[in-house]
Amino acid sequence: MTTQAKRTVYNAKIRKQAVKILAEGAGHRSLAAKLKIPEATARQWSRAYAVGGEEAVLNAGARHNVYDYETKLAVVTDRLERGKTVREVMIEYGVPSESSVKSWCRLYRARGPEALIDKPRGRKPKVKVEPTWDPENGKTEIV
Repeated sequence: MTTQAKRTVYNAKIRKQAVKILAEGAGHRSLAAKLKIPEATARQWSRAYAVGGEEAVLNAGARHNVYDYETKLAVVTDRLERGKTVREVMIEYGVPSESSVKSWCRLYRARGPEALIDKPRGRKPKVKVEPTWDPENGKTEIV
C-alpha cells in the first residue's frame, strides 16, 4: 500500500512574504529557512518567481496553462539533448511549473515525441445517426 504525502496549501500572507524575500535576491534555502517551509516548495516558488515574477508565486495553480506541441518539444529538447537545467528552460520558455517540464521529459523518454501531442479530453461526442428510407425493401434503415 502506498502512502500519499499530505499537501499543504499556503495562504496569501505566506506567499506575499515569499515574494518579498525572493525580490531581495534570496535563494530557495534561505526562503525555506525564513518561512519554515520545505525546501522543495521554496525551490518551486523560486523558479516560478524567476519565470513569472510576483504573479507566478501568488497565483500558483490558479489557472491551467496549455502549451502547444512545438513549445513542449523545444523545452524537452533543450533539457535532455542540450543539457540545460530545469530552471533555464522554465525561464526561457515561460513555463512557471517545474512539474510540467519534468512530466514532459518523462513522457518523451518513455514514448518519444508523439507523447507530447495533446489528446482530446472528456467524453467522446455522440454521433447522431440519421435514418434513411430504402425504397428497394420499403423500410427505414440506419446506415
